[in-house]
Amino acid sequence: MAGSPGIPRKPWFSGQLAEYPGAAPTGTTAAFADTVSLGTVTDTAAHRWNLDDTTGTTATDRAGGLPATLTAPAAWTNDPDRDTVLNLTGTTGYAATGGPGVDTSTGFTVSAWVRLASLSGGNSTFVSQSDTPAVGAANGFQLYYSSGAGVWAFGRHDDDTTSTSFTAAYGAKAVAGKWTHLVGVYDAGTGRLLLYVNGHLSATKAFTAADWNAAGPVQFGRRLYQGTYGEYADGRLSDVRLYPTALPPADAAAPGGNATLTQLD
Repeated sequence: MAGSPGIPRKPWFSGQLAEYPGAAPTGTTAAFADTVSLGTVTDTAAHRWNLDDTTGTTATDRAGGLPATLTAPAAWTNDPDRDTVLNLTGTTGYAATGGPGVDTSTGFTVSAWVRLASLSGGNSTFVSQSDTPAVGAANGFQLYYSSGAGVWAFGRHDDDTTSTSFTAAYGAKAVAGKWTHLVGVYDAGTGRLLLYVNGHLSATKAFTAADWNAAGPVQFGRRLYQGTYGEYADGRLSDVRLYPTALPPADAAAPGGNATLTQLD
């Protein structure tokens, strides 16, 4: 990648890309500030469900070997913009894996392409991760449409109990009938939830509760609350990815027009 004047960029270690911001020169000698990580040159997703399997009831994980099983009326459908996708009807259809995708007590990232069918009818949760079935009470994260606020949101319960306490970052106004790229980031180092909508940082929120790990399955199309599943998504879902780290801004803010979460190259 060509660098800007005074700000050269080059590949760093482990496939990362670094920027060297310009600093005040020393006499006639150029100087640079500390390096800044811009992201990676390869996709580092631990799990990736394209949700384009066309037939059967298994959604293949093309990165980490954690398939999801569909439960009707969730089904494959052909979409004019994204070909085969997962169709969710807002009733009881969903897909779920057999185990967790990320450790929610540390930094992580979830991304997905979603197409909301309607702004009415309650919340629509497109991706979440339940806690362990032995507890079965709450979500470690939830990427969803908040009907009460009319916006996209990314949140998590404050603990793994039946408490009603949760924290969420509420972002851009949702639009029905249009594919939207959502990226939720939990930065454990700063204790913040970040939500990106179509390539733009849309909202942040401090997570002040103690970190906890939801060790249960990844859910496509529903969420767990006080031990009961609900908020079944009404819409379509495509290209879900999970990362075991909090992606830096250059990776998380993928251009909204791209068909996938494309990292710098």
